[in-house]
Parts: sequence; C-alpha cells; structure tokens
Amino acid sequence: MSERVPIAIVGCGGMGRRHLTGIAALYRTDFRNVDLVAVCDLNLQNAEDLADEAGQQLGARPRVFGGISDMVAAMPQIRGVDIVTDAASHHRLAVAAFEAGLNVLCEKPLALTIRGCNAIIAAAASAGRVLSVAENYRRDPMNRLIRALIDDGAIGTPRLALDLNVGGGDRMIITPWRHRKLSGTIVLDAGVHNADILQYYLGGVESVYGEGRLFERYRRKGAAGGPGGFYAKWFDQVPDRFEADGDDAIFGYLRFASGAIGQWTYNRAGFGQPFSTLQVFGSKGSITSQGHRNGKTPRLFVSEGQEVTSEGILEYAPSYRLAPVAAALFGGERPHTYSFPFAETDAKILALEYHEFAECVRAGTAPEVDGAVARHAVAIVNGLLESGVAGRALTLSEVEAGGVDSYQREIDQHYGLA
Repeated sequence: MSERVPIAIVGCGGMGRRHLTGIAALYRTDFRNVDLVAVCDLNLQNAEDLADEAGQQLGARPRVFGGISDMVAAMPQIRGVDIVTDAASHHRLAVAAFEAGLNVLCEKPLALTIRGCNAIIAAAASAGRVLSVAENYRRDPMNRLIRALIDDGAIGTPRLALDLNVGGGDRMIITPWRHRKLSGTIVLDAGVHNADILQYYLGGVESVYGEGRLFERYRRKGAAGGPGGFYAKWFDQVPDRFEADGDDAIFGYLRFASGAIGQWTYNRAGFGQPFSTLQVFGSKGSITSQGHRNGKTPRLFVSEGQEVTSEGILEYAPSYRLAPVAAALFGGERPHTYSFPFAETDAKILALEYHEFAECVRAGTAPEVDGAVARHAVAIVNGLLESGVAGRALTLSEVEAGGVDSYQREIDQHYGLA
C-alpha cells in the first residue's frame, strides 16, 4: 500500500458523523488509503464531539480546529478535506480550501446555484487540485448493475425514464434549513440525487421544461433523527413548527442528448399514500429500480413482459464488474443483491467515495463525479425551477452558462456571487 493521504473533515454535524462511519468502513478493509488527522467546525463543541467519536471508531483522535486556515497552518501535511457542511456554505469553504492548496471532496449539491458551482470549479482549476463530489446513489452496486444492463443492451435503446416520488406531507425532512430557499431547498438538496442518477443511467440532459412549487408553508418537527439517526443529538433544538419558504416539489420533462425522454416528479409535500417508482423503458424491455441502498435486485422485463428474476439478471449484463474495493465491501465482483442494515450500506458507499478521492489525489486523476458532472445535476434541478419562472423550456447549456438566473439571482445576491 502506498502512503496514505492525510485528510480532514470540515463540518462536524450530522453529515460529518455519517461520513466518519464511511472512513471507519474503509479503515477495516485492505484498501485503506486515507488517514483522518483533523476535524474542523466553527462550533468547536461539535468538532470536539466528532473527534471523540473518531477516536473510538478509528483508534486515533484527530486534532480539532475552528477554521481551515488555522488547520492548514498547524498541519501542512493535510492534502485533502471532506466538506460536509450545509449546502449554502459549500462554495465559500471549497474555494477557501483550494486557495489553501488542498484537494476537495465536497458533499452534494456542489453549490446552491450555477454561479456557486462555477466559483468552485474555477478555484479547483486555478489551484490544480482534485475536486470530487460525494454523489452516493450511483455507487450503489444495484445502480452499477442497472447501468451495465442499459449499456449492454438488455432493454435495447433507452426511450423513457420515469422517476416519480410523492410523500412527506408537512413533516420536516432532516433539518429546517432544507426547507428554506437561501440555505438549500429539499428539491435541490435531495432532488440532486435523482438528477444525478438519471444522468448516470442515460447521459447528459439537453433541455428541461417544468416548475417548482411550495405547497407547505409550515413544517412540523416530526419524530426522526435523519438517515441512520445521525442528526438525533440536535433534534431537541429544532422548533416544533417553523416557516418554510423553499420549494418542496418539482415537476419536470427532461430531454436527454441521446433523444430519450425523462419525466420527473419529486413532491415532498404529498399526503395520502406515498408513491415512488424509477423505471427505464427501451426498445426491447424495461428496468425497474427497487430503491437505493437496500440491496434489492432490479427488475428486468424483456420481450413480451417476461421478467428475468434473481441471479439470471446477470446474464444480461456481461460488463458488470465492481472495482476491487467495492467487491470487497459488498461481498463479490458481480452481486445481484446484498443484505446489510441501512447504516452499514451507507457507510460502505461512503467508503468508496473516500477511496476514490484518495486515489485521485495520489495519481492526479479525475474522479467519476467531478465539477462538471456535479454542476450538470445542479443545472437539471435549477433549470426546472428557472423554467417555471421563465415559462418556457430551457437548454442545459444556457442554464450552465448562467444565462438564465431569475430564480437563482436572489440566492447569488445574498451570498455575494452576483
């Protein structure tokens, strides 16, 4: 094993706790290529708490800092940071990290707006450092299998993708900031996952037409601590009811560069029976995803609606092979299913993000989800929101160029980006 890459976590809240489990999962493999040497947060108590957890999980307690500049001055050996703060601060912290000479792994979404994304991408290019974005759905082995099925022609030429999600009611989703326009609406913070998996399956999006909506102007606390319970320690600080001003639903028609069509509904203010489906239809058959990070085998339907079941699905995906580190984590090179608790699966996928990041830092290579890929996913979401304001279809090229920004302008002005 080559020398491990010294890294730091920037942001010691719920996502920081969650990412720590990913580092711990990587430590337990023969592919460990990172050392967590520091944690950083303006809230020093959160940083101290995460350092304590790291000491327990990793066997060594990282140093604690309140800012990136102080951390770099004290520990110049650090080569990379993992930014896991709220989405609104990504552009500021990532730019600061690149200016300090660091490589950056940044949680999704890359930024709230296209201008924010562009600022990060420009800083990475100027510094000559690696920018990787932690997009996890596509790293799920079952999504790797779906992509291989599509690439290997199991359903012929892809024609239509349906991604429909309705549910949530008026309950808070993880944290209050995800319901406010200036800090990151749920349709961007969570919806960017959907945008990315659609582009992962079918390639780049050429144009979008749609709109966003704010249905529930007040949210109630609910009774959850977020995915895996990582936010539970701060749950008592959340008000029982709070005002929301960020879109909680998005409705879109997507045209892919390949000519395929996508219909996307992401409604996190839906009452009644929850509904969710993700399907890709082609000229010879269809694939239905059974969800992300649950290990359920995708459903493949071939000629005349015949379903291919269980391990037989692998015959239709000869190119499907997990990378060695993924194969070690998920129990094989070509799994058609797996069975782990959610938190363990989540940690394994985060471990893959860290491993790839460190390999890119060591080799100077580009990650799978670089700035351009991450910006495209942000542009799909913001493009639909901009389309609703403009009242017309928009090309992704004009959105990514910043030529259409009526929806985003308030956010950019608030953060000094415009």
